[in-house]
Amino acid sequence: MLVSGFMIPYAQVVKVQASDTVRNVVNLMLLDHVSCLVIVLEDRATGIITKTDACWCYLNGISLDAQVGDIMPWTAGLKKIQSNVDRDGAAKFLEKNKVHHALVIDENGKEVGLISSFDIAQEVAMDASK
Repeated sequence: MLVSGFMIPYAQVVKVQASDTVRNVVNLMLLDHVSCLVIVLEDRATGIITKTDACWCYLNGISLDAQVGDIMPWTAGLKKIQSNVDRDGAAKFLEKNKVHHALVIDENGKEVGLISSFDIAQEVAMDASK
């Protein structure tokens, strides 16, 4: 199956502004039961912040009132994958880039979704149960 068949559609992805606080990020992750949020700037995805990043903030004494944009290397770390890549290609992409999440884009570079290693695992499990 292609990434477009099991991704989270971009409209359903939880997003935050670079000016949002770490506290807001943690609250949104808990309330929405998600492991990452997409950071947007001027309506364009510029990064991803994960639960691991939130734990890093805690361990390093970063204030919960710090802005996400001030603590994240969010402009360089955003990994993007085409929506027409198949499941195995997506798994290889995540492994090669040593990430658990990637923004899904269409052929024009427009954000269309988000995938995670968990989404891939679910897709593999569904195939195995057939």
